[in-house]
Amino acid sequence: GHLQQRDYLGACYSVADIATYPWVARHEWHKVDLNDFPAVKRWFDRIGARPAVQAGMQVPRIQR
Repeated sequence: GHLQQRDYLGACYSVADIATYPWVARHEWHKVDLNDFPAVKRWFDRIGARPAVQAGMQVPRIQR
């Protein structure tokens, strides 16, 4: 219920969000539908929209 009333895992955007996001980003690998968890999906979408998070998720780049 925490994320139903807050935008972030802590009082504000913090290392907790930064550290947790990559684990949640693999939800499809674990066959978890974030639509079943609307507060988590809202958090995930909010964090994923941050330009620095988008850039960080590209590291390391796969070189082909």
